[in-house]
Amino acid sequence: MLFEGLSKLKRQSIMTAVILLAIGVVLIICPDRYISTLIDVLGVLMLLGASIMVLDFISSEKSLMDFVRMTCALALGIAGGVVLILDTNTVYVIAWLFGIALIIYGIYSLFHALIFARRSGRKGWWVMVLLSALLIFLGVIIIIHPYWNTPGELLRIIGCVVVFSAIVSALRLIWIWPIKNA
Repeated sequence: MLFEGLSKLKRQSIMTAVILLAIGVVLIICPDRYISTLIDVLGVLMLLGASIMVLDFISSEKSLMDFVRMTCALALGIAGGVVLILDTNTVYVIAWLFGIALIIYGIYSLFHALIFARRSGRKGWWVMVLLSALLIFLGVIIIIHPYWNTPGELLRIIGCVVVFSAIVSALRLIWIWPIKNA
């Protein structure tokens, strides 16, 4: 059971790291004149992701976890609609979304650091706990965003934090896989 969970976690960590790295790089290198287009693309991707999650719910067995995913899909769809409909302050809506997602991802990473990395038998597993706590802290900082004023600066900060979370995801994979004493 543990090895099946770790195999799934390994695949998930690799894909998460690659996707987060790509998103972070795009946010960092995006010129200021294309920010509105990038925001529109993000809104469309959020609506598309919500649609796929709703279709998955329709074809599921309707367990409790499926209803939780459906609720997340509806929230994602509403957020995507807000990003597309509102022209002003959409960058701050995106900051809230990335901040909340980063906090959730930090909690997820903290959970896996405590459950899997500690059991892997490697030294320094506590570094993953610190990095996960740092992800949660950075998510809070992105939500309150006190240090930047323009949308370009905010998106670059979000991009840097997303790249950092991709690095944390890759480090989590290194610390967890393979387990020395199962």
